[in-house]
Amino acid sequence: MMKKNHKTAESGFTLIELLVVIAIISVLLSILLPALTRGRDIARTAVCLANLKSLGEATTGYQKSEESSDTPHIPWYTYPRHAGFSSVNLFTPWVFGGVKAPNPDPIREAAYNPDSSTYPVEVRPLNKFVLPGIMGDSHDAGTYRCPSDRSFTTTLIGAPGQFVQEEFRSSFDANGSSYTLNARWLQGYTWLTGGNYDVRDIFDPGVGYARRISKRMIGGDASRFVLWVEQGFYSATYRAGPTVLSSQALPQRYGWHSQFSKWTLGFADGHAEYRYYDTRVAITPDATIWQPGWTIQDGLPQ
Repeated sequence: MMKKNHKTAESGFTLIELLVVIAIISVLLSILLPALTRGRDIARTAVCLANLKSLGEATTGYQKSEESSDTPHIPWYTYPRHAGFSSVNLFTPWVFGGVKAPNPDPIREAAYNPDSSTYPVEVRPLNKFVLPGIMGDSHDAGTYRCPSDRSFTTTLIGAPGQFVQEEFRSSFDANGSSYTLNARWLQGYTWLTGGNYDVRDIFDPGVGYARRISKRMIGGDASRFVLWVEQGFYSATYRAGPTVLSSQALPQRYGWHSQFSKWTLGFADGHAEYRYYDTRVAITPDATIWQPGWTIQDGLPQ
């Protein structure tokens, strides 16, 4: 009996051995978890880029259909305004495509009744290319949802910038899409009108700025012009200027995919990139959210 108990005691683990095992496991976890997290981020980024490429291809289809129609609109985009939605007083770039917001922000809803939670999917012009046959109040995410979507706030024209990192509501939930069409170039040009904001060009394409820039977004310029973006980028570039010194944008921040100032961007020629972009500036040598080559000193585009 004494001998048997002695063997049992010898077959167990000492406290030191247990602590060593725990320490080894902790070290392995500290090494493996960041790699696993990074792998997940890479996979989500790939999905996001595929979505942006699909939206770019659909936009090309929309452009061609508009150019060949009897009553074409501006090839790149005009904000849809429809009879029966007269109570809407906030027009957003999400309603070019997307779906009705599944879980909109109640504060914004009460103040503005925005188009993003009002317009049904069938009146959004891009949907016939992205979600053909979709109708009514459908919340089918399809290509419009980024798996890393984690913020929804976008500063309104004339309002102070807001530093948004992560929020309790995703852009898809609040806006019906994780992605927004780049309308910063419209806002940028109208910003210069008499030193005040003038949103006529957003609602009335006859003013002319949109027609001028749409002619330039072809050929080599199209590969530089940022057309579709993850919503966080759209928020971060608010009041960006031609240079850092002329910029009124807030400081750079992390994008949705966990890298500092790196964003998923879809370009006007149909390709998409995950890349660094200084959100304080509107024009860089290889990418722009405004007209390529244009600066404030040049005056309004011709």
